[in-house]
Amino acid sequence: MNSRRRPKTRVVVALTLAVGLLAGSLQAAGAATASAHTLPPAPSATPCEVRAGQGDYPNPLNECAAADPGMVIQGNTWYAFTTGLHLYRSTDAGHHWDDLGKFLTAPTGYVDAWAPEVYHVGGRWTVYFSMRTAPGQFEKIYVATSRWLDRGWELNPTPIYSTADHSTIDATMFTDHHGKHYLLWSDGFQVKEQRRISIAPLSGDGRRLTGTPTPIMSITQPWENSTIEAPTMLERDGSYYLFYSGSLYTYTGGYGVGVARASSPTANFDPGKHDGPILTGDDHYASPGHQFITNVTLPGRGHTQVMFYHAYQWYDAAGNKLATPQTRKLMMDEMHWGSDGWPTVSNGHPSR
Repeated sequence: MNSRRRPKTRVVVALTLAVGLLAGSLQAAGAATASAHTLPPAPSATPCEVRAGQGDYPNPLNECAAADPGMVIQGNTWYAFTTGLHLYRSTDAGHHWDDLGKFLTAPTGYVDAWAPEVYHVGGRWTVYFSMRTAPGQFEKIYVATSRWLDRGWELNPTPIYSTADHSTIDATMFTDHHGKHYLLWSDGFQVKEQRRISIAPLSGDGRRLTGTPTPIMSITQPWENSTIEAPTMLERDGSYYLFYSGSLYTYTGGYGVGVARASSPTANFDPGKHDGPILTGDDHYASPGHQFITNVTLPGRGHTQVMFYHAYQWYDAAGNKLATPQTRKLMMDEMHWGSDGWPTVSNGHPSR
């Protein structure tokens, strides 16, 4: 038999070329992935003026304007996302703060970017907020996502929810003990008696509604005046608690924080309302509200539950009485639960 063998050198060369091509392909794919995930430049930071006062956490926490705070707590690094798509950061558990500017720029023509709240859902950071396409239009709820908290945010130009006859504002997310996500918001009808808070189920990635909205709260108490908004939902001891802000948000509007409880996140919370607000203004702070409740670790007090919110201050940092409060500032107070199952915040007024 006259058989011929292929030289070994050709096999080695061919194998080497194949491995080289495969390595090159993997390297190119890896480079493309790395490029797609490259960390954008860090935002510039401007220190906020420190608030001088008694205690470890004198209110307000700083002198920067910070309306409608949505918080993210990562150990000693705290982030405050506020109306106007503004971001503040503290790296020492809330003692000193930096103004990082806008974390997201709204498209040209859009106005009134209100009340952002940020959650890690579906493998990405997700922010919900309201915007109007032009002055005089109804607000719609939008979603943006990012791999990083302080940069790289990408807006979905299609609202996650909107209606043709009223504004939808103050979106927040709630996740129950089964891991099911919900979106809550305030329906701002032009007629006071129709204003309400609604809830709807969210997809697993938090970026679309998967069911029909259900109204769960309406105006029923005198102190709420013309508005109920800024919902926050908690689950505790088998009950669902719906915190909200009522009345007008201006410094003369009597804004405050209320709470109600029910046996289901989609139940009617009106019959379960607390008798009156649990946080109101006084002669030092006006119209506290738009609460955000979370857990933090505070020096000397350990891990505790707190309520972040905003308020107008009647006195400047030097202690001088202001004729007219100018801006809403970031506030924080511990929240405690009584044996009756109701929460309390400070003594019912902002601490100082």
